[in-house]
Amino acid sequence: MTADSPSDRSPLLGAGAAPIPDSATYGATAPAPPPDEEGGLVDAATPAPKVHVEEKQAKKFKEIWPLCIGLWTAVFCSALGGTIVANLQIEIGSYFRAGSLASWLGTGYLLGLTAMTPLYGRLAQVMGRKGAMMLALSFFFTGTLMCAIAPSMNFILVARCIAGAGSGGLLTVTVSGVNVLFGAGAALGAVMGGAVSDRFGWRMAFWAQIPPILLATILVITQVHVPHVKGELSAWEKVKRIDWAGSVALMVCMSTLSIASSLTTSSNYALTHPLVAGLFATSALTLPIFIIIERRAAEPILPMSMLTRLQPSLALGGFFLLTASNFSRLYMQPVYLHVTRGLNGGQTGLVLLPSSIVGSASSLYAGWHMRHWKEYKWFQFAVSLIPWLQGLSIMLSWGPETNVHRLWVEMAIGALGGGAIITSLLTTLVACVEPSEMSLAISACYLFRAIGQVIGVAIAAAIQQSVLASSLATRLEGYPADLIKAIIQEPARVLPELDGWVAMQAKLAYLASIQGVFGFVVGGSFVLSLVCLAIRARPL
Repeated sequence: MTADSPSDRSPLLGAGAAPIPDSATYGATAPAPPPDEEGGLVDAATPAPKVHVEEKQAKKFKEIWPLCIGLWTAVFCSALGGTIVANLQIEIGSYFRAGSLASWLGTGYLLGLTAMTPLYGRLAQVMGRKGAMMLALSFFFTGTLMCAIAPSMNFILVARCIAGAGSGGLLTVTVSGVNVLFGAGAALGAVMGGAVSDRFGWRMAFWAQIPPILLATILVITQVHVPHVKGELSAWEKVKRIDWAGSVALMVCMSTLSIASSLTTSSNYALTHPLVAGLFATSALTLPIFIIIERRAAEPILPMSMLTRLQPSLALGGFFLLTASNFSRLYMQPVYLHVTRGLNGGQTGLVLLPSSIVGSASSLYAGWHMRHWKEYKWFQFAVSLIPWLQGLSIMLSWGPETNVHRLWVEMAIGALGGGAIITSLLTTLVACVEPSEMSLAISACYLFRAIGQVIGVAIAAAIQQSVLASSLATRLEGYPADLIKAIIQEPARVLPELDGWVAMQAKLAYLASIQGVFGFVVGGSFVLSLVCLAIRARPL
């Protein structure tokens, strides 16, 4: 770097910039803004001079609307892709005769998202924002296309992981102002997936995403023009500063834990089996390695300084518990509706739609509530009681004939608590860190949410498969083992062919497995309430 090169301490206008003109120089084109009223130089009754910027702003929007459509479409598709398989997992698992692996359609996606999300911010510095966006779109397009043409269950699981890696970039590189599009995509994912699958088959649910992804790609290529600015570091120096080791260690830790949990349930491996024991040991050993790496990294994906202070740690732990519970609920409620209640994909989507809408609305209300009442602790604690009370209701009273209107109401109530808590927890985190730590705190927030999603879905799937196999073995004692295996692997095909008593026993076994999952949800949500109670209120 030469002496003339700008640094982060250089004046923004440069040493040779012309001085800012005084008020007499502005004239009619840009009247000088008046001094602040509190300074005593301007009468409060004197109206401020008007600057006519409406025409300029309108012109700017006319210029950028294609870019906005491209970014909005990308985020919408990303959110849609994350939730669409919640309503397709039973059908896809039955199609490939691998129902015990169906939950990995969600877990694989979330693993890819978790691995890549922390890296995209650094990649944007190296490749530019346009380059990082194109990389994310390439991953997402490739993964979605592979899902549409998948010839086997293993193939589609790899494809979901690739799509998740792209989704993490689409959510990181784009701006936060498109959160409403993300909410809309997440809300419509299950509905669209079920409706399209019923009419055209599950592959069409992935094919239908290809045109909007291509549209977003074309618009980003043609409309995003980021000027090149010479930085203090070369591209290679920026690449070296990326926390590659931390990302790999985190990915290994979570993936080995998830795979080991899956093998003990879906493949009936004993905990003492060398493969399972080795995977659990690898996960346990990788965790302290990850912590050591993060302590020494120049720019860690997880700032360890956050975890050494109580209040930020409580907020981040709350994010983990919340997303673990929410995603367990998201992926297991459709299993109950499909198998135990016998609803098709479209009907399941309609039952889930109110909870998606209420979840988004409650998040907006939480923001208004905290802004209006200047308080978040007791509001946060109160709404944290809702998810585990709803989980208790599911554990104790849901059955094969539960009224569908009651399901609508209770699922919406559960989503009401989840949507409000995530907004209040973000307020908690922002309130307990210094302004200079804000970007690190937000990064840690997204990372803990991603980890919670992966671990939550993996644990929920392990519980569901374990309880299902045990319950079927007890209820159908004396029946062929091949029948029990078929009920687990191909429920969508096998259950309609069973006689009345056997079919009911199979449905009750699935119900017991879902109740087991909601035992985990209740436990996690109860701990979340304790975390919210321990959080110290700060003035807003």
